[in-house]
Amino acid sequence: MVVFCSFLALSLGPGLLNAYGVYEEEYDRLFDNKDEQHQWRGPLGSPVIFIGIIQIFLANGMGFIGGKCAQRFGPGPAVFIGGLLMSAGLFAASYSREVWQLCLSQGLVFGLGVCLTWIPAASAPSSWFSKNRGVATGVTHMGLGIGGLIFAPLTRFLLEKAGTAGSLRWLALIMLVGVSIVSMGIHSKHHEQQVNEVFVSSIRWSNCLDEEQEYDAQICEASRRNSIIACDKASSCLSLENEEGLCRDRQRADSNGQEISELTEQTDSNDKPKHVRFAPELVRQETLEKLEGVLHGNQQRSSRNHPCENPIDRRRWRQQQQQQHIYKVEDQISLIKPPAAASNVMASTKPKILFKSWRFWLLSLGIGMGQASWYIILLFMTSISVSVGLDVHNAAIVLGAINGASAVGQFMAGYAADLIGPVNALVSFTFVATLSNLILFLPHLSFHVLLAYACVCGASIGAADPLTVIAGVMQFGRERAAMTTGLAYGSVGMLVTVMAPSARVMQHELSHLGFKPIYIFVLTLFTTSTLLLVLLRLRISRKLVFRA
Repeated sequence: MVVFCSFLALSLGPGLLNAYGVYEEEYDRLFDNKDEQHQWRGPLGSPVIFIGIIQIFLANGMGFIGGKCAQRFGPGPAVFIGGLLMSAGLFAASYSREVWQLCLSQGLVFGLGVCLTWIPAASAPSSWFSKNRGVATGVTHMGLGIGGLIFAPLTRFLLEKAGTAGSLRWLALIMLVGVSIVSMGIHSKHHEQQVNEVFVSSIRWSNCLDEEQEYDAQICEASRRNSIIACDKASSCLSLENEEGLCRDRQRADSNGQEISELTEQTDSNDKPKHVRFAPELVRQETLEKLEGVLHGNQQRSSRNHPCENPIDRRRWRQQQQQQHIYKVEDQISLIKPPAAASNVMASTKPKILFKSWRFWLLSLGIGMGQASWYIILLFMTSISVSVGLDVHNAAIVLGAINGASAVGQFMAGYAADLIGPVNALVSFTFVATLSNLILFLPHLSFHVLLAYACVCGASIGAADPLTVIAGVMQFGRERAAMTTGLAYGSVGMLVTVMAPSARVMQHELSHLGFKPIYIFVLTLFTTSTLLLVLLRLRISRKLVFRA
């Protein structure tokens, strides 16, 4: 249900954003970019490009806002508010008569709505899967391509039947009803809990040991049922001797990109859990010293000689001792101030930790360069198609095809991530996208050639969206999924804000060359993206055959 609702949310909001090229061509026709003396207004040529730039900048560059809202309130409420903003922006745009009014309504308000919809809906399904996370994330991100495939011809149809204002109002109604419904089915498995609940639950689960350092399944099950946090969010049943082993495994997992959740699911020969687990996992390392002081500072372990000889009475005695121990520990925990504890516990999830990582910067800039190229293609594809002799209907088909092909690539990305790793898949798909742009340099661009380019380039670069989420989870943890994705896509918004106007300037200043300058510019960005992702892969491991 979460995957399906997230798929629909991405189809409605970001999917419509991917089809904005239809409105770009329509606004170019309505606002012919000339003043009263029929002179060009400036080096940018068309000011309507800023509508799309503002949309993309807010949807991607401000993605950390959506990630923060999803972390604070949950992804469902964030998506719902995003749907309201998208609907309001489109409805206000239907009454706009100037470019600056469209920049505020369809650009600013609609872009903020996409910002609150995209990252929460994209990152929510990844928290529910570990084994098939790549496939689940790929299916979710197919909504981006399917939405663009549907909305490109639908927008052209509405423009012809209802006009510009009428089409915007119809789309506003679709956003309002559709996103409001699907937001009710989007929620994350790992939502932030109160820090004292994490403490109490962690201590309760640490009492799954009997007094002889042995695993006691009955006490473990009783503690699980009484725990404040559910079993899938906080569990442990291990002796203290495995603490050192977990630290070594965690360091090894961080070094080679293996997920901690895979380690924690391992069992030994006696089917006893091999590692202690808390939720979120990052809380465990941060609270270990504080918990150690609470558990062992004043509490001495009882003697191994029990007063009862009968095994049944002995078990009852242990349960009574353990219950008394829990009450004493909870009294001590109540003295801990939640704000100070929360500051210590959640320090590892703050953005400054990511900013210190070379892997994060290589991932962000690599994705940013590739996605900036992708959005330049989406913004100019309709104009390119018309310039080579296609009518507006075939131009809309090409734009829809590139979005539809991206849906196929997003689905393929899930399997590729599970098979060879998300970073390896990112390098492969981005390299194919780079090669596909050589098609644009053919001497004669017909409808079928552009359609072939749309399919190859769309399928390859469309895979970057789910792979970014999966790579962020693999490299930086599940609890950071929304934050990592939002910050990574922040580079996309920043780069598009710079690159799209630059492409417009080149196209205007070198108009005698047609769209050739844009082709070269896009090819350069794709090549840079590929090189940055290759550096990320080498940063993780220099082994030729390595799942990263």
